[in-house]
Amino acid sequence: MLVANVNSLGVSGLGSHRGGQDGAVALEFLMLFPFVVAMLYASAIYGIVFFSQYRLQNVVDRAVASALYVDRSAMQGEALQGEAIKRATEVMGGLLATLPGPLGSLEEGASICEPASAGEVDMIRCEVIYNYKESPIVPVMSFGMLGTFPPLPD
Repeated sequence: MLVANVNSLGVSGLGSHRGGQDGAVALEFLMLFPFVVAMLYASAIYGIVFFSQYRLQNVVDRAVASALYVDRSAMQGEALQGEAIKRATEVMGGLLATLPGPLGSLEEGASICEPASAGEVDMIRCEVIYNYKESPIVPVMSFGMLGTFPPLPD
């Protein structure tokens, strides 16, 4: 049904009669906007968390790979293993120091390289431990009894 509308300035136009639904779009917007913002915020936080995990994994991979460049012709047995672990630990410490923000300033003992074995094969196992809940990279919103947003992995 088309109705001619005349406003206070005397301008008329044709429009559809909405029958009492004025403001419904604004109300829907007000109800959905917080959820859209929350989803964007959670996406950004998860992206930063996973990228940080990637950077830490890259540091560990490069530290372990650096142990391959120890001169094996100069040493044998335990001395070779000790030198490889020493080199991996030094490289990992140097690479961690280049990372920005809280990733570059981990507490003592958060990174370690140690010997490991799988059957008869001796290996080097390096790990970095970063507690995101105690030292978050980006702020997490707290809603009291509802908990924190976004929920983060342990």
